[in-house]
Amino acid sequence: MSLKTGSPTRSSKMDNLDGTTSKLDILSSRTPDKHDKQEKRKSTSDYSASTLHPARQPLFKGKVVTLDSKLENRLNMKDLDRLQDAFMTKTPVMKHELVYWNEGDGYDNKLSLNREQFCEALSILLNKGSKDEYQDLFDKIDVTREGYVDWDKFAQHMLLEFYEKDDRVKSTQVPQWKDLRHLNSPHKEAIQRVSFLKNGNRYISISKEGTISNWGLDLKLQRALKTGTDSCKARDLWVTYFVILQNVNKIALAFTSKEIAIYDLSSKVEFTCQYKVQNLKSTPLCLDYWSNPMNPNEAILVFGDVGGYVNALFFNSAQIALFERPPAPAGEKQETCLNVDISKISYGKYKNVTHTKYHAHKKEWCRQVKYSQYLECFISCATASNRSVVIGWMEKHTSTNQPAKHNWRLMQGSASSKKEIQRMSHFTIPQGVNAFDFSDHLNLIATAGVNHQVCLWNPYVVSKPNGILRGHMASVVQAQFIKSRSQLISFSKDKVLRIWDVQLQVCIQRLAGMFPKGPEVIDRRKRKQTKTVQSSLFFDEGKDRQGVERSRLFISFNYQLTVMEMKAEIKDRIMSHDKPVVTALYNSVYNQVVSLCQAGTMIMWMVDTGQKVKQFANLHGSAEVTCLTQDSTETRLLTGSTDGTVKIWDFNGHCSYILDCSGGQPADVGQIVNLKRSTVVVGWAKYITVFRDTNFRDYHVQAADWKGGQEHSEDILCAAFQSPNVLATGSYDGEIVIWNTNSEHSSRHLTQRMKKQAKSRGSTFVTKTRENTSMSMGSRPKSRAMSRVSAQSKSSAGAGERRESLGAVSVDEENEYSAAISKLVFLEARKGNSASGGANLVSCGGNGIVRFWNSSHSTLIAEFTAHLHAGSIIMGTDKNNQYLVTGDVDGVLKVWDILEYATHAVENLITTPPPLHTQFQPHQDMINTLELCERNERLIIISASSDCSVAIWDVHGNRIGTFGQEEHWKIEPYSFIEEEEYEDMKEEEEEDIEVSEESDVESEWAPDPRAIDEPTEYRFQTWESTYLGKAYKAREEKRQRRQPGTIPDLAYLHWETTGQAPAGPYSALETQSLSEITQPAKPDPDKYFLQRPTSDRRLPKLPALSDTLNTAYDEKSLFPAYIREFEMRMKQYHAQTLSNAQPKQSISKTRPSLQNIGMQLGAQMSKSPKAKNLRQQGLAGLRLKPLAPASVASRRSSVTTES
Repeated sequence: MSLKTGSPTRSSKMDNLDGTTSKLDILSSRTPDKHDKQEKRKSTSDYSASTLHPARQPLFKGKVVTLDSKLENRLNMKDLDRLQDAFMTKTPVMKHELVYWNEGDGYDNKLSLNREQFCEALSILLNKGSKDEYQDLFDKIDVTREGYVDWDKFAQHMLLEFYEKDDRVKSTQVPQWKDLRHLNSPHKEAIQRVSFLKNGNRYISISKEGTISNWGLDLKLQRALKTGTDSCKARDLWVTYFVILQNVNKIALAFTSKEIAIYDLSSKVEFTCQYKVQNLKSTPLCLDYWSNPMNPNEAILVFGDVGGYVNALFFNSAQIALFERPPAPAGEKQETCLNVDISKISYGKYKNVTHTKYHAHKKEWCRQVKYSQYLECFISCATASNRSVVIGWMEKHTSTNQPAKHNWRLMQGSASSKKEIQRMSHFTIPQGVNAFDFSDHLNLIATAGVNHQVCLWNPYVVSKPNGILRGHMASVVQAQFIKSRSQLISFSKDKVLRIWDVQLQVCIQRLAGMFPKGPEVIDRRKRKQTKTVQSSLFFDEGKDRQGVERSRLFISFNYQLTVMEMKAEIKDRIMSHDKPVVTALYNSVYNQVVSLCQAGTMIMWMVDTGQKVKQFANLHGSAEVTCLTQDSTETRLLTGSTDGTVKIWDFNGHCSYILDCSGGQPADVGQIVNLKRSTVVVGWAKYITVFRDTNFRDYHVQAADWKGGQEHSEDILCAAFQSPNVLATGSYDGEIVIWNTNSEHSSRHLTQRMKKQAKSRGSTFVTKTRENTSMSMGSRPKSRAMSRVSAQSKSSAGAGERRESLGAVSVDEENEYSAAISKLVFLEARKGNSASGGANLVSCGGNGIVRFWNSSHSTLIAEFTAHLHAGSIIMGTDKNNQYLVTGDVDGVLKVWDILEYATHAVENLITTPPPLHTQFQPHQDMINTLELCERNERLIIISASSDCSVAIWDVHGNRIGTFGQEEHWKIEPYSFIEEEEYEDMKEEEEEDIEVSEESDVESEWAPDPRAIDEPTEYRFQTWESTYLGKAYKAREEKRQRRQPGTIPDLAYLHWETTGQAPAGPYSALETQSLSEITQPAKPDPDKYFLQRPTSDRRLPKLPALSDTLNTAYDEKSLFPAYIREFEMRMKQYHAQTLSNAQPKQSISKTRPSLQNIGMQLGAQMSKSPKAKNLRQQGLAGLRLKPLAPASVASRRSSVTTES
């Protein structure tokens, strides 16, 4: 057997599920369907539990095999191409000196391998795993024990693996939500339910008093009307529930008058009642409707009442009429509404409908009821420990695995032919269940328990649940499956929304603090206000006509209705982290960008290239990380989390200290500020926590007392420090306090934009429940996310609409959110300008407003709206305070030029914004931090966002890159040529827009006079009158302005008009014959080649150095002391080295020749008369120029002494 490797031959691709750019292609001759997948997984699970295969070994003994460590996930497209080519290869066999090609033994005559051959082939072709991994892969593929594997089996196994991985990735993907919107609700009492009408493409909501609201797909109110019944007075009537009959375009309403009214929705003008089911024994509380998709005439209307009964109406001609109308008496008009007695249905008076009921809950109200086509049963729940969930199984005439039209049959005739309930299954849940939902895809029932738990049940197992989802701190009121994502939504009474991964049974998202507090309702019976908030939840995962999922979540709070839209998933998105990025900062010492996500993963990146340097995970364990900063030396990093601790790290990932901010209790740390001799921590508390440097002795450092005490009346959200001793803190109500860090007492209060009488939100330094998998909104993002509510409410409410439509509490919250301060920045370049009245402090926060303050005089200089209807914003500035960068919750950045803005004191408040330099959108979600730094003469912006990315742009709006991308970048100096080209292109675009606008202006048409005077010669030019012709003409005129003013009259440019043959540019040159060359004259040899007379003149001889010296050579005056000392040490070291190398007897006899020469010269100089004169004159006669220390040693050797 021989295996052949080949190049890739296929072009079809399958996207990798981990978000990488690599593509994977698997081509199989037979694609497995859903039934094959289930059989394959069943066989695999059975085989894994058996011990019939003794040769199979575990992949790793004693270790958990992660998803990425599996061999199947390490294969790429080239590996699969090699395997396919090898399996498709025929085996050559030599017989009688001829080569024959054997056909394979597998399917379609393809190559099949046994266990040993498979392991040997993969080790040769792949070389990506061990023999045990190859054997384990063979065992997983060969689940039928056939003993061989071919390409079809291998490809089928890979397809199933990636199908499961796709579902797994989709279910664990955290959804991203848009801003919370408040809809202008016409309801006056609690909204009972929200549903979607498919035929009309609109949403319907109904409240207790009977108000029905219709909302379009654009979430605008289309129609609102009031309904009721004549059975009782309107003040004594409530609508308990409603359900839409999608196949007949009707709606069924349940009233407290023990009636069910069915209205027609076909008419856009009238809302008529067609049927009324009356004389019910108990008040209906819940409804559900199902129609057969294969036969719309077959339908079921089921309702539960306060007596614990579940009633079902079976229709067999729903498209014709729900109830058969009796003929009208002669001469009388047929009544519009037909009153149907429930007892007459049971007696069989109506041939097209039958009725059945059973007692599901003893002495308890039936809270919710649902019919399951998949199980052929009714499911109901109640708030009782016994019989919390009851399943009523109907008679089965055919198998449930058959199509829906064969699931059950309705036999016309008497009541005896109806379907009855065979048996009931009871589920016992402590304290009962408020609501439930059933997923036929997962075959699970999710119950929203009163005991704060969400349980997942198998319908056939009543003894215990498959899983218990814990995390809610209050009673769970609603639960609903997201079928497309295999996720579950749960909502509790304390207004906490959780999204769960059903397969992993963990919470992947927690949303809290962003929902309104809920308006107080008036109990008409007790005639007093109550704070009970009734909520309902509806998630619309339908698709519009273009196939785009709507993915809208409606949540009602009494008569208030809110909606959140899920953001569309962006494919091929570059992610720097796996979780939302909390902050990112620039470190100038190591030239790195440090980013930190909510999960506690910190990554260091090279700012010049984008390369990842280091990564540290789980900095605070399972707690969520909220902030990051660095000390003044930029050698240590400080991180804060929701567990109430601050940790100090070095750049090697070593934790030096742990600062305890809340006494061991969980708390949200909002910001960390480094002072000169202490560290200050603030975050959702009314006081400041300080750690002095003198207390950094032990590993665990306790907080000290802030001498100034509490000055804020609301929680402190941010702080800023200006050396040497100024600290500013901003609170939730908009107050700014200026502190003296030396005395730790407040000096000034800036209360011009402070919200008066703000309701306290309470301290967050209290105990909270922590989850290992759920991520909340974060400290500062939490406040900014809550501000979205006010921004959307303000933008959606019209000027002429009543404020009551939004609710009184939402108005209060709107004012409260608008005052919150999210960021404070001192303008260091204007430190000396504060005394003259200019602005030196900038604040930003709610409603997208930026304010400039003078901290010395406690005055507000300027304010402007940077981002309209964007909620809270964040900001940053450069060192020179030339640019101010602001970012909002939608990922939009704006760069403002503030160099000359609010630099002097003014009498009136400045409300005009500074010049907008540029605007761009680097992120798709909320921006959390902004950092500005300068690299290679370019001012760059580093932004961290909740879309899990850290982007880097320059202030001119040019994108440099996103950390985590495959391609590395290089930050080059900014080119002014590029700026000019950009401005020219921008001018061209503006001119094009002006031309298009001018062309859109309607003008009166009049005929051309030439067409009247000369009709035969006139030709109408349609090109010049069109939009495209006008734009082309304008562009041509624009291009002609850039060409030279005059064009030379060259023949080759207009040869068509002259009639001459076309020629090149050289034909236009004038050429003449060459002139004759004369004989050049020879030079005079006597003039240029004469011999010059020799001269005996010589240069004078330079005097000797000894003749020009005025004094003797002196080392002390010529060389510094450190050079003489260095020379002395070198001589000593040299002498010591010679003494160690030679015998002691020869040391006294041997002297260096240089030393002997120096002694002889010194003796001769002492006897000469010049030396005597020099000794008499002393140092005064030495006239030498001072030498530099560096040149002394080099010139010393050149000095000679002559006797």
